[in-house]
Amino acid sequence: MSLSKKTVHDLLSDSSFPLFLLLVGAFFLTVFFRISASVVLPLEGVRLGMSASLIGFISSVHFYAYAFLQPVSGVLHDRYGPVRVVIFGLLLTAASCLLLTLVRTPFTLGAWRLLSGFGVAPMYSAVLVFQAFAFPPERYCFYAAINMGLSSLGAIVSVAPLGFTIDIFGMTVTFALLAAVPLLMSFFLMTKASKDPIRLSSAGNADRGLLSILPGIWNAVLFVFKTPRLRALQTLWAISSASLLTFQGLWGVSWFAAAFDASPASARFWSSLVSVGMMMGPILTSGVVVTPASLPAAMRKVSTANSLSWFFLLAAAWWSPAVWVGGLGALVVGMTSGMRGVFSLAAITAISPAGKRGSVFGAMNMTAVLSAVVFQWGTGFIIDHFPGAVPGTFTAEGYFAGFLAVACAMAASLLALKPLGRDPLRPEPGME
Repeated sequence: MSLSKKTVHDLLSDSSFPLFLLLVGAFFLTVFFRISASVVLPLEGVRLGMSASLIGFISSVHFYAYAFLQPVSGVLHDRYGPVRVVIFGLLLTAASCLLLTLVRTPFTLGAWRLLSGFGVAPMYSAVLVFQAFAFPPERYCFYAAINMGLSSLGAIVSVAPLGFTIDIFGMTVTFALLAAVPLLMSFFLMTKASKDPIRLSSAGNADRGLLSILPGIWNAVLFVFKTPRLRALQTLWAISSASLLTFQGLWGVSWFAAAFDASPASARFWSSLVSVGMMMGPILTSGVVVTPASLPAAMRKVSTANSLSWFFLLAAAWWSPAVWVGGLGALVVGMTSGMRGVFSLAAITAISPAGKRGSVFGAMNMTAVLSAVVFQWGTGFIIDHFPGAVPGTFTAEGYFAGFLAVACAMAASLLALKPLGRDPLRPEPGME
């Protein structure tokens, strides 16, 4: 569904749209630094002779920090507005980049992942809260497509282009330059902070102390736990996101190199098609007008397709000698994951009480990120049992075994579709 001239004019004349794009840019950095571990850590793992378990643990430190701040970020967005919260996160992100300009050891690599996790933690829920507040709900898929499509470029840039840049300029220069990007973005957001509509609407709450956010966090966690439909969406979101992050953010490049005997550059390119798919999926949904009645059926279709796509990727890696077939499998996984993401967020928005969506998003994303920690550590544990000839490398059989467990978890998650039901999705009372 193409954009009409009126739609384009409305976008350009909407004072909220430039702020929305800046926040999407911040989420772009979240995806970039999350996925950059799939390039940085295997290189450093071979150089330092690290085990798969240690690589998986260092990568997961990012997600511990990220998950810890999810419910905090959500409440802060509702109270202070996402723009001010994101500015602070961008400054921490810049500081994390500078850590990789130092001598790199397992400890400094872990410190980089920890600080980057804290820095990018507010970005995702910031965009979700802003678009739910500033734009009409029936156009949720359109704005979600812009968000997920543009931010998915971060995953593309963080694999093959990042690897190429590191090969040419080295790790130190590359991350010194990268530190300038969040600094510039924070400056531009500072110039727009006074126009944040959420901050203006919640000005009275901003005067309350920071400790007063704790009841909001607890209420959000309880609300998700006590609401059957949110629990179902939580399961689908958490397992799909964790599966994607395990491939996209850690093992994808290494798996393709081992399974197809591909060069590092080739493995980076073909595995990064999962990120291209993450752009294409939301684009395919951008013209869909979501209604409370249509969301349950949409969730059933995209969740089933997302689960089946992982078995297609496994089959491509096991039976096909052509790396492009594996790339096609990664593309399909990315497309179905992107579509699932759009409809999941639309469903969560439909169920969550107005004015409390930041808190709900934060509480649910915390569980999704912690699931990624479990998946990354668990696949690393499995892969460790299939060591390669060179320390720090592993066999194709090991990656297949690890991702077979991932695919089975995806299939089991479809059981959560039953409590989601078929009735229209409406806001649930609670969180007073």
